[in-house]
Amino acid sequence: MAAATKSRPRPGYANTDQAAAYLGVAKQTLANWRSTGRGPKFSRRGRVVRYRWADLDAWMAGEQR
Repeated sequence: MAAATKSRPRPGYANTDQAAAYLGVAKQTLANWRSTGRGPKFSRRGRVVRYRWADLDAWMAGEQR
């Protein structure tokens, strides 16, 4: 029996560069969405914006609008 391999879990949060690449949009598009209340959920600590991978997946699946 072959041993099961574990995939390395991705970090809990994506930065703007990672989120833009994952969604296939420009960083400026994410900035526009944040300012207009569109796009995936995000959190901000000071000037740092982060996106949870689960929220990006949910938004892409159409679960969040």
